[in-house]
Amino acid sequence: MKRMLKHLGFVILLVPALAILFFGPRRQVRVPAGCIRVTYWDKWTGPEERQMQSIVDEFNAGEGRRKHIYVEFVSMADIDKKTLVATAAGVPPDIAGLWDSDIAPFASLGALTPLGKLAREYGITRQTYQKVYWRGCHYHGQLYALISTPADIALFYNKLIFRKDAARLRAAGLNPNAAPQTIQQLKAYARVLTRFGPHGHLRRAGFLPTEPGWYYPEVFFWFGGHIWNAKTHQFTLTSPQDIAAFRWIASYSKWLGPEVINSFSSEQGNFDSAENPFLSGSLVMEQQGPWMANYIYTYNKKFSTLRWPESEALTMPLEQRRQNYGWAVAPFPTAVPGLKNVSYCGFDALVIPHGAKHVQQAFTFMAYLQRQPVMEHLCDMMSKNSPLRKVSKSFIEHNPNPYIKVFQMLSESPNARGLPHLPIMPQVANELNAEAQAVALLERTPTRALRKAQHRLQREYDSYEHAQRLRREER
Repeated sequence: MKRMLKHLGFVILLVPALAILFFGPRRQVRVPAGCIRVTYWDKWTGPEERQMQSIVDEFNAGEGRRKHIYVEFVSMADIDKKTLVATAAGVPPDIAGLWDSDIAPFASLGALTPLGKLAREYGITRQTYQKVYWRGCHYHGQLYALISTPADIALFYNKLIFRKDAARLRAAGLNPNAAPQTIQQLKAYARVLTRFGPHGHLRRAGFLPTEPGWYYPEVFFWFGGHIWNAKTHQFTLTSPQDIAAFRWIASYSKWLGPEVINSFSSEQGNFDSAENPFLSGSLVMEQQGPWMANYIYTYNKKFSTLRWPESEALTMPLEQRRQNYGWAVAPFPTAVPGLKNVSYCGFDALVIPHGAKHVQQAFTFMAYLQRQPVMEHLCDMMSKNSPLRKVSKSFIEHNPNPYIKVFQMLSESPNARGLPHLPIMPQVANELNAEAQAVALLERTPTRALRKAQHRLQREYDSYEHAQRLRREER
């Protein structure tokens, strides 16, 4: 495990990380007599931290008390780095809440405990999860993670602005009562809905690929492209589909100008504020996940209560309830005829780091979260879809997100896509984000940017695999 620190260059993080573990501020807890303390670190903050804490409290008061387990939940910034450092130092938490993109890198370094045997003992199988999520929990055929909450990506759009500009949309041959169905239609809607102020100032954007700019590594999915060929162990970034995706990003900059887009973005407020461009109405359509419903309600309540208070609307039939919202959700459009219901499906992963002291007890809590009522309660609080195959009718009809059915449908789609199981996935994301931004600034052509990314990432992957082979031979 010491090689892990040397390989990733995290030595400088060791002292401050361990200082936080042992001497940083922590919630004072009293473990009931006879109970085993299970330490659980996760990245949640704010409302999401409180929501997960409530689940932990329910476990401790019920299942945990009966089985003499007490889970101590700690919110932890830089969860991936600190978990890896603590694992290498031999003092890992019993449970860590990471991201799906962390599973392959951590597992390839031997930093995770395989969970297949424990999962079978608790009746957790491929029939428990939807396919896309079950696949994402594995690396090289081994189960290494379960899910705390999932998500998938769709198109949020402002129904009020669609209605206000209905005449202009109809004049352009577009339906103001429906979302765009193709990438070409998305651009057509964006052109009609975009507004300029004096001197070409972008006052309102119909849509921008750079807002929020979180899904550059996954953008190829909606163009029928891929990042990686698992059979050949080769990146596929120079395929026509992938180049078309980056050309799409560049097309908005060529239309509006990168300076205009940058100026617009710099004027917007933080994502978690009322100045979020979608919440403020300065961005009409946006690529986002189901959690956006919570942010809309928190920072612009009127946008979700046009007719009735939320408490009253939650009891209404779903179709009637949707009249209460000034926004709606639809599958994000694709560039390929006939390719429908495409989505990137990611998730928050629960893992047991290598060397954890209380593996059985840790998994007991993780398995508790996978029970349908518990999972639905947690996902309901966070306005997210469920990763489970079995979903109750009440979860769909009374979810705080009135469009949760869209997200549920996308995750069940045969075109639901997860990240490739790459041990260098963080480097892949960083590289593709950097090249996409260069393309958006018109500093590089899409072809040149993707050729550069292809070359660098293939070299990085081959180097990593070579180092891994040498380490295996040493052992």
